Amino acid sequence: MTPPQATQATEATQASRAKVVASAVLLVIGCLPAGAATGIAYLSNPLGPWDHQAFDHIRLFGKLGLTFALLTAPVAALAVTRRWLRPWWIVPCVLITAAAWARLTVLFPAH
Repeated sequence: MTPPQATQATEATQASRAKVVASAVLLVIGCLPAGAATGIAYLSNPLGPWDHQAFDHIRLFGKLGLTFALLTAPVAALAVTRRWLRPWWIVPCVLITAAAWARLTVLFPAH
């Protein structure tokens, strides 16, 4: 029979691992569509000022990428501040957010 302290330590370790895995899975699930949508926004280039469909696609996918990144950012911040994950897990959220914002504002093609 195991002592109560060993059982409690094992349960705490399992709970800690579950938090790490759950937060990592949530971040991957959130960053993948955010990165894909932002990438599509960058790959869409209008043929000219008359190509309103391309401008609409850039706006749509840029906003989707920005939304997914902003929804994922609190999960990353929580996981890092609780020390469930290392600080580099914030980097993808910040990069995707900055890239999506830039495509919607500074790097938006001219009409």
